[in-house]
Amino acid sequence: MSSCKKTIEGELGEPFDKVSGMAGKWQLTSFSQTDLNNPIQEKRDLSRFYIKDGITPLEITFTTAGRTYETAIEYGKNYFGTSGTWGFDDEEYPSYLLLYGETDTLQFNLGSVVRSFDQTMSIELPRGCSLNTANAIPTVIYTFEFTRQD
Repeated sequence: MSSCKKTIEGELGEPFDKVSGMAGKWQLTSFSQTDLNNPIQEKRDLSRFYIKDGITPLEITFTTAGRTYETAIEYGKNYFGTSGTWGFDDEEYPSYLLLYGETDTLQFNLGSVVRSFDQTMSIELPRGCSLNTANAIPTVIYTFEFTRQD
């Protein structure tokens, strides 16, 4: 039976460089919250808490040299810290973006791997309730959507 199937030909090519994909300046275009306790897991657009006329939205700049990052924010809560270094949980198959600040490490879920030609980036921050942060049960997910600026 397998002889009736068409043979797949060609190569996938070299994998994309995930580090160079993140490099550049990213500006927040939307912010939403998904309520995990709601049976339908309702997603609410809360962009108004970050995006206001006349004010530049949150910006994050990632560099490949030294893997540093900086944020610029005038309006809204800063979940990213001001600056530091960054990395992935796995260089070949990243699932998490890690931001290493002066006093702590922040972990965000990658909505998808960003390639150097992609113009959008989505990262998620699960938040939970617990006295012990390591065992927190997620109750909401904050989703930050960014657009490449350079």
